Formats: sequence, structure tokens, C-alpha cells
Amino acid sequence: MINRDNVTSLRCLGTVRVGWISALCWSPGGDKLAIGGGDGIAIYVDGFGGAPSIRLRSQVAPVKDIAFSPDGKLLAAGRADTTIALYVLAGNQASLSQTLSGHDGSVEALAFSPDGRLLASGGTDKAIRIWSVEAGEQVQALAGHPAGVTTLCFASDSRRLYSAGRDGKIRGWDIETWNVSEVIGRHADRIRRIALRPGNAALASASRDMMIGLWSLGEGAGSLSWRGHAGGVDALAFSPNGALLASGGRDNAVRIWDADSARELTALLAHRRPVLALGFHPAGTMLASGAGDNQVKLWAIA
Repeated sequence: MINRDNVTSLRCLGTVRVGWISALCWSPGGDKLAIGGGDGIAIYVDGFGGAPSIRLRSQVAPVKDIAFSPDGKLLAAGRADTTIALYVLAGNQASLSQTLSGHDGSVEALAFSPDGRLLASGGTDKAIRIWSVEAGEQVQALAGHPAGVTTLCFASDSRRLYSAGRDGKIRGWDIETWNVSEVIGRHADRIRRIALRPGNAALASASRDMMIGLWSLGEGAGSLSWRGHAGGVDALAFSPNGALLASGGRDNAVRIWDADSARELTALLAHRRPVLALGFHPAGTMLASGAGDNQVKLWAIA
């Protein structure tokens, strides 16, 4: 497992070129790595390198965000044409199950609730829409951001939803009442990504203002903010045990921080363009990074 003591030994195990990249994520079981972008989705199953195991080409619009369901059987894709595509996965096969429509602009953010009942989506129409996964229908629309919604995540108990966007604010929503209860944190510019620290103790945020925020969600703990990347921060991912926070940004670097002290532990400098997407393998043994150089790199301890 990648940890504070060995993180400086991370080395690139392999690289694939997949075109313009907007998002990547691992399946909950860690057997699949999905990469979304300009021409659809590439999925690597039980391996990395060469041609993808599954290629879901989009003839409609670029894919802006992707998310696996908690059981790994569904993959959701938010698209620039205002729709969400739901794919059913089985082995090396994927088929389009349904298309969800309701947004009035590009769908920029997706998140499944950990209990698998709900899918949240956010977009340039400033709305957050909540969908029943079983019924494939919208059950709620949330209005609270005065500008586009760029990123979403659920608490691990599925009782709260967190959102952020171009207004630079992070909001928390009560799932039972659908009321926005508080503003968790603020940045001076748009927020590009939020990530929940395992254990629900804190929420990290990446912003165009070049800052990384770590906002306490519990009692008796303070919040931190620090300069992360020159030009802006685009991507965030916690290690599965919550000890490490990886960030990517406009300086073309992946930086890995001690999540308790905000101390930089190492920097990975193999990309030639801004780092736009990050994801730790669920076992904590690998880190995937995707960048504007159209490359995804896989990092592990040498």
C-alpha cells in the first residue's frame, strides 16, 4: 500500500494515450479503470496498457464526468449534450441501459450515493438533480448555486450530499429534507473538485485560485488551506485510508500531501500538460493520473 513512508518511491508503471481526458475512476472492486473524455469512455479490465478492454465511443457529445455505482454494475457518464448515459457492465462487456434527461446544460458532475439508491448530477444550468437509480427517474431538483455546479460527493452514510462550483462555495445538503444546511468552505475562484476524506472527518477542495482546502466536518478540528499548484488546482483524490491527499494542477504536476499536516511528501513530474483527473486504486496500491497531454499514467511503488 502507498503510505507516508514509501510514497517517494512511486514510479510510473505504464502510460496509455486515450485522447482528451476529463475524468477517471476505479470500480469499487478495483478490477476496472474507466477514463472519460472527448470521444467517450475507455475501460481497462484486470490490466493496464495497450488497447482498452471496452471502448464506449460517444457519437453525441464529450463525456464530462463518470462514476461507478457502489456495486460496480453500472457506470454513469455525464455528457456535454445535457444527458446522462447509464451503462450496465458485465465482464468485458458494457451496454447502454438508459439515458437520463433533465439538465438544461452540460452535465459536469456525478456521484452515486454509497447505498446505491441515488445518483446526483450537477451542471452548467446551476442545478443539482437527484435520480432514483432503480426507477431511472428524477426525484428531486436542488437550487442553491448561483453558477454552474462542477463537482459532487456523498457522505459515506448516504445522508448528506456535498456540492461545489463556479461560485467558489462548498455546500452541504441534508438528504432527508433536501435543504442546504450550511456553506462548508469558500474559495476566491471556481472550485474544480471536492473529495471526502474516508471517515467523513473532512472534505478537500481544489480551486482555480491555486489553493487546496481541507474543511473539517466534525467537532473540535480546524480547517486548512494552502497553495497547491501554480495556475490552479484541477484534481484531488484521497488514499483509501485517508492518510494521503493527491492533487493535480496547471503546473503539470501530481503532488502528494500528508493529509493531516498539509506537508508535501513528493511530486510526480511526468505529465507535459495540466493534470485533470486522479484516482487511487481501492486497495491503495496504485494511483492513476490523467492529463491534458492525453495520457493516463499508472503509479506504484517501485
